[in-house]
Amino acid sequence: MNHHPVVSFLSAAVLAVVAGIATPAGAQSAGSDQAGIVRTNLISTNPIAIIFEWYSGEFEHAINSTFSLAVAGTRFDFDEFNYTAVDGIARYYPSARAIRGFSIGGSVGAIRAADDNCTSCEDVEENAFTIGIRGDYIWLLGRDQHFAVAAGVGAKRLFYSEDNNTGSTALPIGRLSIGYAW
Repeated sequence: MNHHPVVSFLSAAVLAVVAGIATPAGAQSAGSDQAGIVRTNLISTNPIAIIFEWYSGEFEHAINSTFSLAVAGTRFDFDEFNYTAVDGIARYYPSARAIRGFSIGGSVGAIRAADDNCTSCEDVEENAFTIGIRGDYIWLLGRDQHFAVAAGVGAKRLFYSEDNNTGSTALPIGRLSIGYAW
């Protein structure tokens, strides 16, 4: 079979162009997030809870691809009962994509709870130091991946002093928030 040199050259050129286009496209989708977008900061809150005057917020910063640090605060008043909590959180992202996907973490913090409506006793106020563990998942959505949805569960142990005896209590914790990543 006799091939014309121009047809052979054009076939080789088309094959080279297709191979050149296919390699970057395949590399882009394998292991990278939508064109390699990286976000290192996230601020979030639970807008549904705000309706019930339960305020919460969190700021998270990625230290590197697997580790982040965050500070979170919660405040609510229910009749005469007041609750305020502040936590420092460290998260590990096993997928090495911090501020995105699954994380496991620990927290340390402080809680202040007060009941100003106790009719049979003096005003009750408790302050506690806390240690906790949590699992979270963060989705970054949208074309530019700025919109964040975060969900998580965990528990924290409260250590407090009650009548000169050291006491502790365990509490479940949950997270459902939306936010902005940059």
